[in-house]
Amino acid sequence: MSNNSILLINPNFEPTNSTNLSLLVKIGADTFSYAIVDIEHKLVHAVYDEQECDSGYEKLKERLKTDTYLKLDYKNVKVASHTKNIIFVPQELFNESDVALYTKFFADADSQNVYVQPSLQQNIHTIFSLPQSIEKVIDENWANSTKLQQNAGLVELATKIDTDSIIIDFTVGSFQLSYIRDEKIAFTQSYQFEDVDELTYYILLITTQLSIDTKKTDIKTCGIIHEGDPKWDLLSQYFNKVDLLAVSSDLDTNILDDMPAHYYTSLLSLLQCG
Repeated sequence: MSNNSILLINPNFEPTNSTNLSLLVKIGADTFSYAIVDIEHKLVHAVYDEQECDSGYEKLKERLKTDTYLKLDYKNVKVASHTKNIIFVPQELFNESDVALYTKFFADADSQNVYVQPSLQQNIHTIFSLPQSIEKVIDENWANSTKLQQNAGLVELATKIDTDSIIIDFTVGSFQLSYIRDEKIAFTQSYQFEDVDELTYYILLITTQLSIDTKKTDIKTCGIIHEGDPKWDLLSQYFNKVDLLAVSSDLDTNILDDMPAHYYTSLLSLLQCG
């Protein structure tokens, strides 16, 4: 494994029992991670996470060649992937009979399938497609997998928030942001940044262009961030309330006890996605 990766394993994990387990895979622009979960017994068996990848897509291909855990036969597999082809449509504006209309806003034409992913509350539909090359890799390895967009889990968490808030999921060199206003996702986007100065630029740009009232908007953040680090201090400088966002569930996550609970919020929240 690389110096930027970590693999946490339950010592009682039996790979031969994989047909009773679920695999969650998350492919970011510059990250790759997965979790192996026993839903019936509410137990997380394994978590793998790698930061600062040149490409999350290429890292998936590399890990499939060397990581035996990814090649096991699972009961079900969910793959949440980074994509430039994505749009969020509120329920009241969604037209099921004309999904092709929304693909006009996609950045890339290199895709064959268009996916419509309604939130559990049915108040927002995520419409997305994946690059043909990465979809082929997913289908060859997990033919019956459920395909999701990268931040599907955070979207589900966002739909449960009843105050104006911004959810920010940090990796080492990027962040995914969703702005909730009037209990709806008003804006979502991903950014890569080199340092706190560049992060400051993006935060100020977003708040200015969207006319966000920083005094009345909460920040809920997860991923690679700590209380008191430069990213935390930056957010605290501009917003009145900054909290860490961890998944609230009855999962046994003992293997993560030595890690901050909010590190894997976006990965484990994929469990609630259909």
